[in-house]
Amino acid sequence: MMIGSVPLYNIMAVLVLSIFHPSHSGLDKGAVKSTLKGVVTNPILIAIAAGLLWSALRLPMPTILEKTVSSLGSAATPMGLIAMGATFSLKRAFGRAKPAIVAAFLKLVGFGAIFIPVAVALGFREDALATIVVMLGSATTVSGFVMAKSMGHEGVLSSSVVMLTTLLSAFTITAWLWLLRSMGLI
Repeated sequence: MMIGSVPLYNIMAVLVLSIFHPSHSGLDKGAVKSTLKGVVTNPILIAIAAGLLWSALRLPMPTILEKTVSSLGSAATPMGLIAMGATFSLKRAFGRAKPAIVAAFLKLVGFGAIFIPVAVALGFREDALATIVVMLGSATTVSGFVMAKSMGHEGVLSSSVVMLTTLLSAFTITAWLWLLRSMGLI
């Protein structure tokens, strides 16, 4: 989903992480100001906007830049997972197990239960519907953890959600695909 040229979910993530920043005691004028500043200065949002602008202007990609971006892209997920694993604390994760389980359930089952029927009602079938299932039921990306850490959060909840959704997504995607196949939709 897009607002202008920046995906809505990235803006929402920055808003939530800014509003619930550990240093904020509530939603006051200072929190609103720092939240808006966080949206405008967030490196992930700036990178997305820059990439979309580059694409919209149809600028040529120099070979050296293309290789650099490709190398960085290949290293980003493993480095994020290493950082997440290095800071993970099982004791702290168990202390926040309930919200992590709820978030993982919403990501893997709840969103599918809401949006798969909408997709079916809109006429999506076969490969398009299977793609929607994979998109809705895939694991939470490590970039959520990286974003939470970069915005001053511990990262315990986000790392727990990444781990839970990674472990469980194979089962939930399989279940969604089986259900839709048994209904003759894919």
